[in-house]
Amino acid sequence: MAPTVKYGGGGIMMWGAMSYNGTAFLTKVNGNLNGAGYINILKNSAVPSAHLLGFGDNFWFHDDGAPCHRSQLVAKWKAENNLRCLSWPPQSPDLNPIENVWWDVKLGLKQLRPRNLQELEDNVCNIWNNFPIRKCHSYIRSMPRRVQAVIDARGRYTKYLMGQNLRSSTVCVTEPNC
Repeated sequence: MAPTVKYGGGGIMMWGAMSYNGTAFLTKVNGNLNGAGYINILKNSAVPSAHLLGFGDNFWFHDDGAPCHRSQLVAKWKAENNLRCLSWPPQSPDLNPIENVWWDVKLGLKQLRPRNLQELEDNVCNIWNNFPIRKCHSYIRSMPRRVQAVIDARGRYTKYLMGQNLRSSTVCVTEPNC
């Protein structure tokens, strides 16, 4: 999931997939995401993304510990559809390379300074769809170093977190000096 980006009283939330082979489908999430909505993303975006990225049905899936990802309904769907998932510690964005991609998207948005929600969504999609594959390579190749850094830090924050909590980050699209 991307950080929510606020605009006046609204914002956008996006779901995206990435791998060593690049970024794939980006899906706008409307409203609050529950288990049924997440299953829809898994069926219509996650699995097709694996195919688009060249993995076919031979891939491991990773999501974070959001409640909608861990619901019984979602767990049942994953099991019934043989979706192999990595076991991952909760609250560990420094171990998740897609957080670097979202960070780059956020930086791109700050430069573009969208003025409304439609511009914001268009800009996110443009940045995502043109994301450099070399950065995906770099982020995935950093995984052994990330894991070792977390071990060395005994589970505390590492440099890979970039000092940011991306889930609470905001990109302002109306104020010129925010």
